[in-house]
Amino acid sequence: MPLLSSTSSPTNTVRVVLLSSNAHQGAPSDTKYESLDEMNQDLGANPQYGRAKLANLLYARWCSRHITSKNPHLLVNASHPGLVSTKQSTQDIHEPFPIMGYGVSTVLEPFKKDQFEGAQSTMYAATVHNGSGEYICPPAVVEKGSEMSNDVQLQEQLMKFTTELVREKTGAGKAKGCPFDLTKV
Repeated sequence: MPLLSSTSSPTNTVRVVLLSSNAHQGAPSDTKYESLDEMNQDLGANPQYGRAKLANLLYARWCSRHITSKNPHLLVNASHPGLVSTKQSTQDIHEPFPIMGYGVSTVLEPFKKDQFEGAQSTMYAATVHNGSGEYICPPAVVEKGSEMSNDVQLQEQLMKFTTELVREKTGAGKAKGCPFDLTKV
């Protein structure tokens, strides 16, 4: 963060883009980001993916409120690529979803974006967009996102949990001169 902050200036906008997805709307409604037990609970592929993509969107919004508010030339956004033809959507989908995977890999193939089209919203956020804490969807449109993605308390809880977990697992913040607290950026 110090490098990003020092690099940004009135003549040099720094843009950070987190990859989210419309699948964030499939995160369980009781998602709290309160414990490792909650995060390790096997919800199945779609809810777990949704929860991860929700976390990316929450983080972008948290960064905007805590970082961009102090440094207006450091922008943090989340993007959604759309349904893209990748190995994941043509081959790997068959293992977790044998029947539905067939539909995704074959029936939906003509409607999928290629890799360049899939990168469009992310490239827009990384090069042109001047907002922060926003959710950018194809082709380059800011969308509201789910109610959970706009929940300020959930953003704060995610960062509190993340800080505590990183400290616990890495020992960060215990060494002299190593302050680690994402909630106090």
